[in-house]
Amino acid sequence: MNSSMMHILIVARDPDDRNRIQQLLVNDSEHHYIFIEAELGVVGLSMIEHNDSFPFDCVLFDESPRDITAREFLAALCSNAKLPPCPVVVLNDAVSVASASLLRAGAQDCLLKSALTQETLSRAVLNAIERHSMSAEHLNAKEALRESDAKFRALLEAAPDAMVIVDQHGMIVLVNALTKRMFGYSPEELIGQHVEILMPLQLRDSHEDHRLAYSTELHPREMSGGLDLLGLRKDGSQFPIEVSLSPLETTQGVLVSSAIRDVTVRKQVEEQLRKSDAQLRFIMDSMPQKIGTTKPNGEVDYFNPQVTEFTGLSFEQLQAWGWTQFIHPDDVEGHVRAWKKSIENGEVFEFESRFRRFDGVYRWHFSRALPMRDQAGAIVMWVGSNTDLDDIKQAEAALQISEVRYRRLFEAAKDGILILDFISGRIVDANPYMSDLLGYSHESFLGKELWEIGLFKDRAANEDAVKGLQKTGYLRYEHLPLESKSGVAVEVEIVANAYREADHQVIQCNIRDITERSRLEKLLQAQSRELENLHLRKDEFLAMLSHELRSPLAPIANAVQLMSLQQETESRTQKQARNIIERQLGKLQRLVDDLLEVSRITSGRVQLRKEWVAVSGFIHGAIETARPLIQQRRHELTISMPVIPIWLSADAARLEQVVINLLTNAAKYTEEGGEIWLTVVKDRNECVIRVRDSGVGIAPALLPHVFDLFTRAERSLDRSQGGLGIGLALVQRLTELHGGTVEAQSELGQGSEFIVRLPLQTDDSKRVTNIDVAVLDANRVLRVLVVDDNVDTVLGFSLLLKAQGHDVRTAYNGPDAVETAAEFHPQVVMLDIGLPGLNGYEVAKQIRDQPEGEKIMLIALTGYGQDSDRRTSSDAGFDHHLVKPARFEQLLQILATVKVGK
Repeated sequence: MNSSMMHILIVARDPDDRNRIQQLLVNDSEHHYIFIEAELGVVGLSMIEHNDSFPFDCVLFDESPRDITAREFLAALCSNAKLPPCPVVVLNDAVSVASASLLRAGAQDCLLKSALTQETLSRAVLNAIERHSMSAEHLNAKEALRESDAKFRALLEAAPDAMVIVDQHGMIVLVNALTKRMFGYSPEELIGQHVEILMPLQLRDSHEDHRLAYSTELHPREMSGGLDLLGLRKDGSQFPIEVSLSPLETTQGVLVSSAIRDVTVRKQVEEQLRKSDAQLRFIMDSMPQKIGTTKPNGEVDYFNPQVTEFTGLSFEQLQAWGWTQFIHPDDVEGHVRAWKKSIENGEVFEFESRFRRFDGVYRWHFSRALPMRDQAGAIVMWVGSNTDLDDIKQAEAALQISEVRYRRLFEAAKDGILILDFISGRIVDANPYMSDLLGYSHESFLGKELWEIGLFKDRAANEDAVKGLQKTGYLRYEHLPLESKSGVAVEVEIVANAYREADHQVIQCNIRDITERSRLEKLLQAQSRELENLHLRKDEFLAMLSHELRSPLAPIANAVQLMSLQQETESRTQKQARNIIERQLGKLQRLVDDLLEVSRITSGRVQLRKEWVAVSGFIHGAIETARPLIQQRRHELTISMPVIPIWLSADAARLEQVVINLLTNAAKYTEEGGEIWLTVVKDRNECVIRVRDSGVGIAPALLPHVFDLFTRAERSLDRSQGGLGIGLALVQRLTELHGGTVEAQSELGQGSEFIVRLPLQTDDSKRVTNIDVAVLDANRVLRVLVVDDNVDTVLGFSLLLKAQGHDVRTAYNGPDAVETAAEFHPQVVMLDIGLPGLNGYEVAKQIRDQPEGEKIMLIALTGYGQDSDRRTSSDAGFDHHLVKPARFEQLLQILATVKVGK
């Protein structure tokens, strides 16, 4: 638009209206106008059509009655175009509802004539000119874009590859027809989908990462880019593809053009070539022989890796005639002479010589080379192999030595040896001992079957034995009767084996005279039966004795109890007598218990009642039981226990019995006023209990038998200690029943030490090592959360814990437990596994995920107590596993291990 001069066409029937319009525009001091007037609309149309010298900048069309209406005028101007050739402003006599339709028909504005002012008319003209210009530019751009799009689509369809256009979000916006033929999807099925639909599931995540990375640095990328890609057809089949990428600048933003090429056929050809090359290389490299090729003149041009590995020399050192340096000096001349002769006459080369290995050792090799000829018969190359024969040659030499040694052993053996034919079972050789054993000459054995020399009762038994040997290759008979030529009865043992000898199989029968051994075995069996009978009667006697002794003990114990009720009236002598009876009654009861325990163990009737127990529990119980005897003998007892409790899966009563026996044994065999040390430690995966005393010690001759039943020794000058010699035997048996061991260490006059080792369970050791104990205090106040869907269980534990002074909260389902733990911040959570809402394992995980959740001690409370259940709870994060109904004493022991601050 020319800002200084504008051509305005005024189409109005009334001249006054035309003049008024001109005057309003003329008064615009900022612009200059040239006015052309037309009374009729058709005249105005003609002027617009034929005015080529200066196009009109704007047309002011008066809507007053004339030859054509404004709508007709606009339709004629626009023809089939969406915009008239110049802007049109329609002037109305009154406000009309048709103004909107005129604007849609192409008018740039509609004005009310009665409201015209210089400012409104001037602004309307300028705005119309500007809007028309912008609309024209927009239409031209759309047309250009349409033409460009048509050309682009034509190029897309003419492309030799499948073309897929995607936006920066990976959404497909355009595909060509080849894409449908390649992948099986129609354009409608692909457009709007993520491009990853065209690739297998296993590649989609990585492709998305590559696509995002590519979008940050857009640049053309040629086919494949070194990547092995796969396409996915609609039918689910996969095929190899190559992809090139190109960024496209569009009005919609940057798009990415992907050219996809199906390379199935090319890959197949490449794979066939690769396999062929690989097979040839594999054959050459995998052959144990040392392979080489030479030129027609005999110069080496290739060796496989076995040659360089064997010699330790590089190919550069071996090529041409350099290989002669690893041939033995005594063999090289003959080897080279034979090789040159083959080169001259074209005959096959064969020679045996010694090759030097990288470590200087020479090994025999067989070398063979064949000429490869062309169609004219000329030699184009030689292919040779070198086979290591050294082991074969050594084996041949060893075989000769072995045959000599075998013959010597065969002749000198003090067992009879018969060699049989594998097929017929007839004797082909016999050693001299057979003649000594049966009195027959060597020739008398040959050709006979075994039954003919008395080894089997008849031919049928002989044939069955030979068939068995032929089938299994092995046969053994014991206590076969045999009679010598002179009639002497002999009992023999036969071991027969079938094996290969040279090119055929034979059977070797080793025959041993076991007459004396058989007599001794029968004697030993009779003695063993007698000992077993004595042992059984002894066990029966012990069982009967222990039970019979219990009968009078019960009324004696009751009588002592009645006497204790009369303490106020009893005399000093009566009190002393009652105390003596009580002490001796206790000893007698323990002796009877030991006898009964020995009876149970030796008869295999002991059943351990294992549970999770703290070692400190049965240790303290044993100390209290043995304390009266220790105090009576005025011993000093030193106890050393670990701060961190040690847990065992064990029968606490049996282990307490073990420690009692060791402590009482130490007290009895230590002179009055002595010292006893009891030490408990954890050593890797074992609990070690040591009981040491300052007593008289154990004699070296007795030490190996100290755990034998009824073993006693006089370890002091008097016999006041007494005992039946069964205490240590019980210690060993009960320890072994727990999978442990016990040993004794002692020197005469230096005291004794007994060491008990008990295995820790895997899940237990894992749980215990997770307990970080700084201070053990069972009386501390802890925050405890009790969770169980059984109201009575929750109530019972809550009352017991509150009675101990602890701060207790409760929950009855999984979600409430998680919420309460977050609010209450407990130090200990007793958690049922089978909870509604969330099970105990899920609750444990969520509690562990809370702040400070890792510091909370979690105790599983469940009715399942198998090893697998304990492992599951441990894996879920529980510190302890209690099986319902849990004893409150167990819980108190666990609470005592909670670290201060938890």
